[in-house]
Amino acid sequence: MDITELTRKILDRRAKEGDPLRIVQAGHPALRRKAVNAVGRIDVGLLIELAEAMTITMHKAPGVGLAAPQVGLPLRFYVVEDSFAAEEGEDPDDDLLERRPLALRALLDPVVEPLGEQRVYAFEGCLSVDGWQSIVPRSRRVRLRATELLRDGRLREIDEEHAGWTARIFQHETDHLAGTLCHDVSVPRSFMEAGYAAHYSDLGEAVRRLGLSGEIAELGDGEVMIG
Repeated sequence: MDITELTRKILDRRAKEGDPLRIVQAGHPALRRKAVNAVGRIDVGLLIELAEAMTITMHKAPGVGLAAPQVGLPLRFYVVEDSFAAEEGEDPDDDLLERRPLALRALLDPVVEPLGEQRVYAFEGCLSVDGWQSIVPRSRRVRLRATELLRDGRLREIDEEHAGWTARIFQHETDHLAGTLCHDVSVPRSFMEAGYAAHYSDLGEAVRRLGLSGEIAELGDGEVMIG
């Protein structure tokens, strides 16, 4: 089955338009396949329908990103939006992680390049490993190159730099396109049921109580960044 046929099949599984798609869970082979390039592979009209369905699914979950492999489609495409983030100065935790609102975007064939040596440690979850989190180191700054699908169906090439939590989102979703889950690259021994993560808001506490080792052990109290 080609990508167009598979896309149509996945969309048609919904009982009605406006319903969310099924998010596949760890163990589904689509999450481990290397996704194929998206530009020129699917008609723009179908791509818009896919983006809308994935956006509904992301909002319903809820999450801040959803990659096509997470709905069973091995295509280099994802949607992102972070409407949960606070504005600067409103939330100390968001300020620490440089988390700021991110408008809804749909990206084809993204390439993310780490910039600089700074790495930020933070808990991450994944809609395809529902109910679990782990501590994942990410580059603080990245360069993002992609083709963006605009609301009117136009495509435009982008070349941007991002930092903080937004950079983390792009790294997480781009990993999905290579068949990588965030827990694959997490700090060993940090994998936990999501409800426990609140007990380790200070990562130093996680180091001490969970016996974490390696670079994360160099963080001081209240610190999340190395480099």
